[in-house]
Amino acid sequence: MKQTKKYAIIVVILVCSMWPTSAWTQDVNRTQITSLLHNEGLEDIATKVVGDTLYAKFEDRAHRGTFRGAAAAIKTIATALPQLQQFEMVLTDYKMPQLIVHASRRGGLWDVRVDRKMHDALELLRGESIEKTSTGKIDITVFPMVSLVNNKLDHLFDYAVRIAPAFATTLWSGSRLTVQPVFPILYRLTDRNDSKRRIQIGNANLSQQILSTNTWQISAAAGFFFPERVGVQAKVGVHATRNLDFYIDAGLTYKANNKPFSGFGFVNGSRQINAMAHVDYYEPYTKLQLELQGGRFLYGDYGVRADVTRHFGEYAIGLYGILTGGEHNAGFHFAIPFGGKRQKRTTFVRLRLPEYYALEYSMQAYFKYWSKNMGQSFVTQPDQNHAAHYWEPAYVEEYVQRMLNGDFK
Repeated sequence: MKQTKKYAIIVVILVCSMWPTSAWTQDVNRTQITSLLHNEGLEDIATKVVGDTLYAKFEDRAHRGTFRGAAAAIKTIATALPQLQQFEMVLTDYKMPQLIVHASRRGGLWDVRVDRKMHDALELLRGESIEKTSTGKIDITVFPMVSLVNNKLDHLFDYAVRIAPAFATTLWSGSRLTVQPVFPILYRLTDRNDSKRRIQIGNANLSQQILSTNTWQISAAAGFFFPERVGVQAKVGVHATRNLDFYIDAGLTYKANNKPFSGFGFVNGSRQINAMAHVDYYEPYTKLQLELQGGRFLYGDYGVRADVTRHFGEYAIGLYGILTGGEHNAGFHFAIPFGGKRQKRTTFVRLRLPEYYALEYSMQAYFKYWSKNMGQSFVTQPDQNHAAHYWEPAYVEEYVQRMLNGDFK
């Protein structure tokens, strides 16, 4: 009996002495994981290891596009810590969850699934501390603006070249505070009252993602919008299936007074209400994004617009057509990579190039369409295009898997 007691005491002492070492080792592993992710340029990092599975949530403000950060995180951790075999990565945008990447390696190749079923992972990470926060850090992104108008008979075209640095920061979860002045550099404009001749506000607003779940997406913005609108805008979306979204956006705006020496505000009597219903479908095999919207455009005309956009990796090139008020218009748009693949933030204030250069060309062949401002809209963010912040599960899934398996760089 005494012998049994003696062995029991020895076992208890050994277990108690090993426990702090085990806990200390787990803390070191978590610190190592956070350090590896932060070295890749990721921020707002929360992690937890359960068995051979790493659960992580992070913000990527370093890599171009919506898939490079996830691929870089998985590849880095898998190389440094080969004992981790399964990865559950929640990707956030301005600290709001957008997608979850499920990744595991089988027979030397990576198997990747991406969806919006983030609830379980977020619950598991709820009590974990957020490391390397992005709160209050400022990005200064220098956007070039080029405008061409070729409807003149006495010369080839009017043009304007402007520079628009956007100062942006995240203050709390889902928020984005943006201030973007626009400076004219070169121009040949026959209309001396054209706003492109003077310094003006492009975007100066606070936008807020209110809800982002497997089913719902709700956001709002208030302030100055581009071009020359000031007011409020809201958007409510439903993820009906993995590749099909429905949403409604509506706004109340005034024409902005952007003259630098006469005050900034809105022009009385210029109030407009816009409201559009949208259908957005992504076809994974052809990589086509099909969009149809209809409702009330910015200046009160009612109509429809259809877009067909082809995603070539990080390139997005598309055509569109508009039918409104008995008139029609058509054109093309594109978003092409512009800045580097990775632009890390190493200081509190970062100067950077935009991830993409975007342009939309409008035919506007009919005088009534042009003179009555038909089919017009505005943007609430300077990087609003078909490539940036494109959180389509099938699109992200394909390119994360291709990057991990070495088929895409």
